[in-house]
Order: sequence, then structure tokens, then C-alpha cells
Amino acid sequence: MRWFRIAFAAAALAATGAAAPSPDAWTPAWTASMWQATNPDQRVLVENATIRAAVRVGMGGSKLRLRLANEYGAALAIGAATVRIAGGPTVRVTFDGQGSTQLPQGAPLVSDPVALPVRAFDVVEVSLFLPERAEIETVHDAGGQPTQVSGPGDHSGGDFVPARTTRFRPLIAGIDVLGAKARPVVVAYGDSITDNTGCANDAVPICRWGDVLGRRFARAGMPQVVVTQAISGNRILATGAGPSALARFDRDVLAMPGVTHVVLLEGINDIGNSGLERNGVKNPEVTAAQLIQGFRQLVERAHGHGIKVIAMTILPFEGAKYARPEGEAIRVRVNDWMRSSGELDAVIDMEKVVGDPANPRRLADALQFGDNLHPNAAGETKMGEAIPLGLFR
Repeated sequence: MRWFRIAFAAAALAATGAAAPSPDAWTPAWTASMWQATNPDQRVLVENATIRAAVRVGMGGSKLRLRLANEYGAALAIGAATVRIAGGPTVRVTFDGQGSTQLPQGAPLVSDPVALPVRAFDVVEVSLFLPERAEIETVHDAGGQPTQVSGPGDHSGGDFVPARTTRFRPLIAGIDVLGAKARPVVVAYGDSITDNTGCANDAVPICRWGDVLGRRFARAGMPQVVVTQAISGNRILATGAGPSALARFDRDVLAMPGVTHVVLLEGINDIGNSGLERNGVKNPEVTAAQLIQGFRQLVERAHGHGIKVIAMTILPFEGAKYARPEGEAIRVRVNDWMRSSGELDAVIDMEKVVGDPANPRRLADALQFGDNLHPNAAGETKMGEAIPLGLFR
């Protein structure tokens, strides 16, 4: 009868509403959308050297784990890996209990849990020792926070004077953090306006609208964590710098655990590059109908996974190098569809936030870098502050 008494007690406990404490859970706290280096200047050549990159995590927790990616290159050896809070003591990273491993071709690699407590918005330095010659093609542009490359040897365990730096951060695709419970994840999805590759970790003011939004959540006591899955030069419909927004959506959004919302700002590169000829090759003409169909596909796929899509209207770009009247007409039509279709879960009229009040076809001078295309830090801050937090409650 002992089994009966145990079962009865468990049933009684459930009936009272009491429950066992929920286990800790992993949440993506920093991510990068990886793409293929297409020329030698973008590839990272390493042999018997250590690379070190610094990234900022969006939440705190008791442990972390690394996500490495090697989608576009040959398999390569990882001789050692460490992490540390910027400037602090290093902690060894293992893979299936081993300090060294093989990073397979075309597949991601997740490390074992690492006992390194972090706080929200800590800068974490990741070091990888690569003992063999490798010409790394899986990268992300991070010009504002260059990756350091050591001289010969394993320098993952301490400080080193870099022999060189590279703006193309290789292999490091994500950091998960272990917290008391899983946190809802908001993906900032887009192109260079979202990625802002020149943005440094210590930039003041904050120079990416997704980072501004993440800190606003924290100040408001909301649980959401913002990660950025953006690529400079990205397009919705065609390969530009990296796979198109349609092609990478499964990898960068749907496969990520905990995603509840995507905040989407894309399309300007499709419009600007439409019909342009480069190196003797003419890009296909893009229509507003094609772009709208692309947006609809993203919404349909997100909704199939219970994810809401919040779109920003495409920003004005009069005066940019690839601005043309035909492109402006497409931008206006797509933005009108966003506002009126009812197909998106919410629309933020961001063109009005950073546009010039005297000329709505152009970015305000005080909110842009001067190329009439990219908001500056003040513009990015204003964008992040214009997103209503109530959309995520």
C-alpha cells in the first residue's frame, strides 16, 4: 500500500495548488546573424593563434554557454576556449567535457554550461585558440568592436597584445544564459540600420535601437530580452550581404527558443538596389507587390510558430546614393500597406520618428550620419524609445 499512499499524497499536493520549484532555464542573451565572407578581405585567416571578441549579454544568470557556427567553411579544430567578464579572470569552456573539439562543417556547436555568473548588460569576452591553419568564412561584421587576433600560441587563458584586429568576427554566433526561468525573447530583425556594425559596446549614447529597447525593458521591470539578428546590406528577397531575410528566418528566428515577438525593419536595400548595375550585372527590378509578398511570408511563418510580428515603416532615404523616384514610390506603397492591411500584429510609423518634418522623404539631419540612409546614435536612440512597451505585455 506504500505506493498508494505516495500517489495519494502527490495528488493531494496537486489539488492544493502547490508545485515543485521550476528548474532553471536557458535564454538566448546575445546573438549574431552569421554570413559567408565572399572575398579574401572578409575572411579571417588564423593559424596557431587565439581570437578574442567582446559582446554584451542582455540578461543576467548563474551560467552561460557558447554557440559557435561554421555554416560556410571547412571543419576546423578548436584547441581551447575561455570566457570572462571583460578584464576579469578567465573560465575554461568545455565541449562534452573536453577542452578541445572539432567544429564541424555546416553545423552549429553548443558548449557545456560554464560556471560564470553574469549580470544584465555585462560585456563578455570569448577567446578561441585555433591550433591549425583556418581561413574562416563564417563571420559577422562588427567594425565597432573588432576581434583581436594574437601572435602564435594559445593565449586564451590571459591577456595578450593583439598582433592584429579584424572587423569580421568569426564563428561566435550566440551566448545563452541560465536564469531562474526562461525569459521571453524579442528579435530585432533587419539590415544595417538595425545592426549598426560601427556600434561599439561602450558607445554613448547607445547606438542600436534594439539595445535601447532591451534596456527599457529592464528599467520597466519587464522580463523581455532583446537579441539582434541583423546583417548590414541585407535584403528581404535576394541575397545581398548574407542570406536574404526570407532565407535566414528559420535559422535566425524560428529555431531560437523563447521568441515571442519579431520587430522587423527591412526592405530599403531591396528598393535601393532594384535595377542597379554593378560590375556589369544588373539587379532584377523589385516591385512593391513583391516586397509586400515577402513581408507576408515572414508574417505567415512567424504566426505558424506563435510569434507576433511588429513592423517598422521603411525609413526615408532621399539623398542616399541609391535613391531614385521609382524607389520612393515603392517605399510609400509598402508603408501604406503596412499601415492599412491589418496583417501585421502592430506597426510603428518609424519614418515619422526620424524623418525631417520639413521633408518627410528625407532623414532629419540631426538624426543621421550624413549619408541620408543610416540613423546616427541619436536617431537609433529615438527609434528605440519610440517603440511602445505595451505591445509586448
